[in-house]
Parts: sequence; C-alpha cells; structure tokens
Amino acid sequence: MVGLARAMALNPKLTNDWLSEAGGDPEFPRFEVSPPGGITAWYTMLLTALGNDDESQFTLDIPSAIRVYEKRDENRCVDWKKKFSNV
Repeated sequence: MVGLARAMALNPKLTNDWLSEAGGDPEFPRFEVSPPGGITAWYTMLLTALGNDDESQFTLDIPSAIRVYEKRDENRCVDWKKKFSNV
C-alpha cells in the first residue's frame, strides 16, 4: 500500500494513466543520501504540497524536507501545548 500511495503522490492521476493506452508508472526519485526518516519526510512534504495545491512549486531535497518537516512538527507541538495546557 505504501508503494502505491507513493506512486500516486508522484502522479495523482496515475489510475487514469493506467486505464489509458499510454499506461506507465511514475518515475520514482533517486536520492544520493537517505538519512533515517528522510524519504518519509520528503513524501510527507510532497503530500502537504499536493494538499495545498502547490505541488508545482515542490523542489525540496531530502535535507530540506527534513528541516521543514521538523520545524512544522516543532510548531505543532507548541500549538498543542498551548491548547491543552489546562488538561
């Protein structure tokens, strides 16, 4: 399922392509360096870009994706602590 989800993140119209005569699979990115969690962070940020309808501007490499991902998580933790500090 993860492989299919990653393929669809790379090409959201993949099912239509498979049903057409053109067919074909997406071209999966190759990364020279893959630190722990790097590929997951990269796909997570790609999915975020897709959700924001901003995938055409997505140009992150793995180190940049990790930085953005970690910063986003840090901000979310701050927000959660503020929201649930009384609990």
